[in-house]
Amino acid sequence: MQALRSLYHACNAGQAAWRSALALVDGLSTQMETVEEYDRGRRFQHHVEAVNAARSGAYRYERELGLTAWRYASAHAVLGITVFDRLVTGTPALTASKVDELCEEPTLEQLRRALSIPVERLLSARKDPSHRKRTDEERQALITMLDCAHRDIRVVDAARPMTEREAWSCRLTDHSPLGTDPMYEGILEPLFNICEETPLEIDWRLRNAGADVSQ
Repeated sequence: MQALRSLYHACNAGQAAWRSALALVDGLSTQMETVEEYDRGRRFQHHVEAVNAARSGAYRYERELGLTAWRYASAHAVLGITVFDRLVTGTPALTASKVDELCEEPTLEQLRRALSIPVERLLSARKDPSHRKRTDEERQALITMLDCAHRDIRVVDAARPMTEREAWSCRLTDHSPLGTDPMYEGILEPLFNICEETPLEIDWRLRNAGADVSQ
């Protein structure tokens, strides 16, 4: 639980910083459009150059923060779902070394495996079928987006495309180069939702399903 709590706060810090960087990029992009329109055909282009340089720097900054947020959010998701599943199924607690391992950024395969644990099993104590259905739909949509990232990572290096196996065994932070759309695009936000919801589900299970907190 200490590991989950630490990753949860790390995830929140990364999320806030990344969203701030996104807002900075969006603001400078809007400003760039205005400046380009105003200075079109003029002799001096210093304003355009300055805003463009600032936007490029903000873009690189956003990418670094996005990858940092991904590192903690993906680890939190895998550890949280793993702990939740072991709690639900009555599996013995993780060893300290295994917890340490799961606190590291997972491979795409490790993340997909965790996301693929049946929602029906995890939320078996929940009486509201609409809640389980909604959660399952969100989980399946996230898996689909992860599959798209896996496909894109396979071809990001045109000189040496990866095999399917190689792509699944890699970490996303190692394969999101500048000049390409970030591999976490479309995945990071729903992953934040899982990081927010999983501790709440674990807490609900402990309080309502008669689970042993020591497990």
